[in-house]
Amino acid sequence: MQIAGERCVNLQKVFLVMDDVDDSNNGWIALHDAGDCHWTKDLGVDDSFSTTLSHFSLRVDFAEGHGGARTDCRQAAANEETLTAEIKFGCCSDVKLRDVRVTTDPPMPVSYLRVVPQVRDKRVRAIECTEVATFPKGTGRIGHTQLTDEHVYLQLGTPKPKRAMPDLLLDDIVVDDGTLVLTRDGVTFRLMVQRARGKMRSAPNLSSPAITLDIKKLEELKFKRAELEVIK
Repeated sequence: MQIAGERCVNLQKVFLVMDDVDDSNNGWIALHDAGDCHWTKDLGVDDSFSTTLSHFSLRVDFAEGHGGARTDCRQAAANEETLTAEIKFGCCSDVKLRDVRVTTDPPMPVSYLRVVPQVRDKRVRAIECTEVATFPKGTGRIGHTQLTDEHVYLQLGTPKPKRAMPDLLLDDIVVDDGTLVLTRDGVTFRLMVQRARGKMRSAPNLSSPAITLDIKKLEELKFKRAELEVIK
């Protein structure tokens, strides 16, 4: 894997996210520094993949004091001579990096979607992707977010991510200083605002049935509050 760009020489750690599995505890694959802005990993026979079907993105940490970043999603090209997959990424966006810790009261399953737009560059095999993960007990960290380069949706009370069901958009509400606390009324209001602005991956909508369903769902979950804390 080749990582291009002036900042590639400052890379300290590089992790591979494969096929949308964004779980930083179990899903991120640590890569080996092969020098000259090349990073490698032998996935072995058990984790072999199709370069036609699979896609990837990166999470990177720079040398101390230089922060980190994430990349867009891309497909690999097969090298038939070496029987390896090759990917080239540009590195990296200067958009502020955040790790967001999520905590719900009471504890409940929480899933999230990271919708990453396609990079408009015909020279690379870039695609739009939706990376996902779940916090089974309602507490967890969404790592290496860059909230203007991607859209992060939180799905409360959802033990398995539902890609077709948009929910609470974090882009506009995460704060850098302190912890944002959202009560049941606060979540309902944010969802209403998102619908009015057409940020639910659908046309603008302020229908009463949609709002009623939001309220009913939160009541059934016995939802009290969610805390969103920027920890990096």
